[in-house]
Amino acid sequence: MTDVEMLVYDGIRKTINRFREKPFFYFTESDIHASLQRDIMEGGSKELVHREDGIAVSLVHLEYPTNFRYEKRKLLEGYGNDDISITSIDNKAKYGDRGNFDLVVLNKDFVRSVFEKLHDSENSEFTDLEMILKRVINKDASLSIERKHKDDSTYKREVQYAIEVKFIHPFNARNINMLEEVITDNEKLRLATEHSDGFVKAINLVFCSSQEKVRSDRKDPVINRIREYIRNGRTVHENREYKVPEASLNVFIDSHLDESRKNTDKPITWPAKGTMNSGDWRNELISTIIR
Repeated sequence: MTDVEMLVYDGIRKTINRFREKPFFYFTESDIHASLQRDIMEGGSKELVHREDGIAVSLVHLEYPTNFRYEKRKLLEGYGNDDISITSIDNKAKYGDRGNFDLVVLNKDFVRSVFEKLHDSENSEFTDLEMILKRVINKDASLSIERKHKDDSTYKREVQYAIEVKFIHPFNARNINMLEEVITDNEKLRLATEHSDGFVKAINLVFCSSQEKVRSDRKDPVINRIREYIRNGRTVHENREYKVPEASLNVFIDSHLDESRKNTDKPITWPAKGTMNSGDWRNELISTIIR
């Protein structure tokens, strides 16, 4: 593994282990986001920070914009292979809006290339630095489209890791929307891998600090449905089958109180450990978080 891979995988492991040991350190999904960012960055001041011209740019960010467009409501329905083109950021129909990943690790080569290209421009130093930050921060869709048109192969490699997080707790454990949000996060991650030609490493982490809650309709508890969706790589919801995207990694982490006793099972992953080719990055991550 590269140094960046080791830092990312070990950071994910630290947050997962802390959650398993002390689930009520985390009250909100934002708490988990902050924990992941801190744990990934720890010890990575060289590998996960780009320094140039007296400024430092972190490669690890929360709520980072996607380099593609989509309609949020359509994520649950899913985009067929023939529909992928309409989600391109420069689609002529101006279809959809950009979203955000919960957490990304940027490709250091991307940040470095922006510095190099703008150093060759005739702009003033202030404008250079301002434009560097605008491009790396990536909130301006027009600049994103500009980068795509200038060098599409580099554009596809701007984000190295895209991570989505869901947090199931006693206050939302009966809500079927939680299953739907895990499904839509997976579709967003599938779009990320499709638009990057498989370069983006897509990870969906589902944390649970609640025991299963019986629903008023007496259907299978939502927590169990999410757990089995990740265990089996598929589920049926509203008479429609949903599959975990082939290129992503899903992890279900459960640590909850049950009759005043903490239950903590080992994380469940899809794909399962040992079911992939030996060189698959997901094997390395699973081996890191499940020991």
